[in-house]
Amino acid sequence: MPPSRDWSDDVGALRRFGLAVVRDDRFVFDDVAAAALVDKLLRQASLTLIDDPNETRRAARLRAFAQFVRLYRRHARRMVAEDEGAWNEAPPSGRPCGSTAAAVRGLPVELRETLLLVVLAGFTHCEAAAALDVPLAAVVERLARARCRIGQSGGARDPAAAWPQTAHLRVVK
Repeated sequence: MPPSRDWSDDVGALRRFGLAVVRDDRFVFDDVAAAALVDKLLRQASLTLIDDPNETRRAARLRAFAQFVRLYRRHARRMVAEDEGAWNEAPPSGRPCGSTAAAVRGLPVELRETLLLVVLAGFTHCEAAAALDVPLAAVVERLARARCRIGQSGGARDPAAAWPQTAHLRVVK
């Protein structure tokens, strides 16, 4: 990251985001390999980020997350060249998802990236769309699919059953 700003909070958030994005059962099988990959991608991202004094901290943070996503996608494309078809497939579902983290790991990459940008990194839907270079409607649709899959993996067959206190809200599929 550029040295002229205090990037410690942003690097920590970007590292947590990176660990959540890269940790899946298709490319990275353990935490040590995930940490090494995230460190490598963070170093590459920091080399490409140029400090702009006129840029707000939030815009610089969004640019750093977007660069990380681009670098991870490039890495994943190289991995897919070795194992065709693994990019959009979910990992084998032979293991039950016992936690939310395991359910998130089980999501396809595009759903996981979108969900983590909005939920973990705290970006708005518009900012996530800019970081992922997709339309806003795609972000909204991916979030709905990701939340639905996580709700189903937690044992609730009907998403409305997970929140009985909101029975007055209509579930849109």
